[in-house]
Amino acid sequence: MTYRRLLIPLAPKQPLGSGFHQALHFANQEKARVTLFAVIEKLAEMQDLSRYSVSTLNLLDNATSQCERELKEHIETLSPEYPDIEFDAVVTTGIPYIEIIKGAEKTGSDLIVIDAHRDHKETACQWGTSTRHLMRESNIPLWTINPLRESQQIKKVVAAIDVTGTDLTELNEKILQHAFKFANMNQATLYLCHAWRLESEGYLREWNRCDDLEIAVIAKKLREDRASRLEALMEPYADSKTSVEITMLEGDAKKILPDYINSHDIDLVIMGTVCRTGIAGFVMGNTAEYMLDKIQCSVITLKPEGFKSPVLE
Repeated sequence: MTYRRLLIPLAPKQPLGSGFHQALHFANQEKARVTLFAVIEKLAEMQDLSRYSVSTLNLLDNATSQCERELKEHIETLSPEYPDIEFDAVVTTGIPYIEIIKGAEKTGSDLIVIDAHRDHKETACQWGTSTRHLMRESNIPLWTINPLRESQQIKKVVAAIDVTGTDLTELNEKILQHAFKFANMNQATLYLCHAWRLESEGYLREWNRCDDLEIAVIAKKLREDRASRLEALMEPYADSKTSVEITMLEGDAKKILPDYINSHDIDLVIMGTVCRTGIAGFVMGNTAEYMLDKIQCSVITLKPEGFKSPVLE
């Protein structure tokens, strides 16, 4: 598995914050090509500007020129620090998340790296919404960085695995491939995590009249089954030199997983995003989105094989 091309979207006038350096350090190790990508959003009111003697075309041309100068300045600053990265810049117009997905496809990018953090809710809507659209609709893996972390080094990686059923085996394997890649490159510790709980306990008590002992036996068997599935996923990596810890977290994934990540000072979480409801586990689209506001580290989200972005259809 290689990451030879990274796409880094930047909003106009957005500074290239410290959080991006984690991804740039990684790209430099990979000797990758990095495209700085700016999208000038077309607003509906632009159609009316001609009434006020303002040329929409000139406005967009001026904005494009300004963005191109900004990206060029970023590249001039970054190139000496990351000599093994080949930089280029692209400026386009349209709806940000749509153009980002199209841009990643056009450039053959392996990763989209985006800063989703905003200090004020007034400014969170544009890129916060775009990030969530990308998590749902991008066929390219999305690396959502956390600019608040000072260290560029990735020391602790969590692979969030859902072994609730067998239908997510391929996605789990994909998550592990990416997780081992990042852990190996950074000599980091890999934490293989699965959040679980006996979702049907209420049904068993109410409809099947199970007592506490019967419930405990069923929960124990369920946990053992999940643990054996995790161990089976790890078999291809039996000879890996990466330090791995397997952790079973019991409770609501949306609460227990962020608590675990924050308390263990995790640097990077790798998880899948699929749209399912009513099933235990935490490789859910909703959970991945929810976690962005709860955890203090970066997140890479992956889609199942065969996922086709609706933007590209």
